[in-house]
Amino acid sequence: MAKKMFLLGMVTVLLLTASIGCSGNSKTNPVGKYEILRSAVLGSTWQMYQFRLKLDPNGEFDIDLLDLVPGDKVDGYFYMESGNTAALEIIAGSSTVYKIESVNTPAGSTISDRFYFTVSQPFGAAHVLKFTNSGTEKNITVFVEIIYPVTAKIRGPLDIK
Repeated sequence: MAKKMFLLGMVTVLLLTASIGCSGNSKTNPVGKYEILRSAVLGSTWQMYQFRLKLDPNGEFDIDLLDLVPGDKVDGYFYMESGNTAALEIIAGSSTVYKIESVNTPAGSTISDRFYFTVSQPFGAAHVLKFTNSGTEKNITVFVEIIYPVTAKIRGPLDIK
C-alpha cells in the first residue's frame, strides 16, 4: 500500500512539473513577444523572414542583423496590424540608417513603410532593428518582413541561426 501511494505521489509530482514547465510560451521574453510566420531561402543568395511582434507599453524589441559585409543589401517592410504608437529605428554602428516615429493617423489608416539599405559599415558592425512602443497603448502588433543575404544571421530574441 505504501509503495502504491509513493508511486502515485511521484507520478503526480512528475505530471505537475511537466505541465507547469511546458505551459509557457517559449517565444516570449521580457521586452515583447514574437511569432515567426514564414521563412524561406530565395534563390541562392537571399533569405526572408516574416514575423509578427507584440509590443507592450513602454516596451522594445531589438533584432540584430549580423555578418553583413559592405555592399550587402537589406530590404524589408512593416505594417501595424493594431495600434499606432510603435516606432522603428535601424542603427548601424553609431549611425541611424532609418527611422520612423510613432504617428497619430486617422482612424482606419494603416501605418506602414518599406526600408532598404546597403551596408557601408565594416564587417562585424551589427545592424539593429529597434522597435519601440513609447506610449501606454496595449496590444500593439507589427508585421515585419526582412530580406537579407544568406551569409548573414539574425540574432536577438528571434535567434534564427
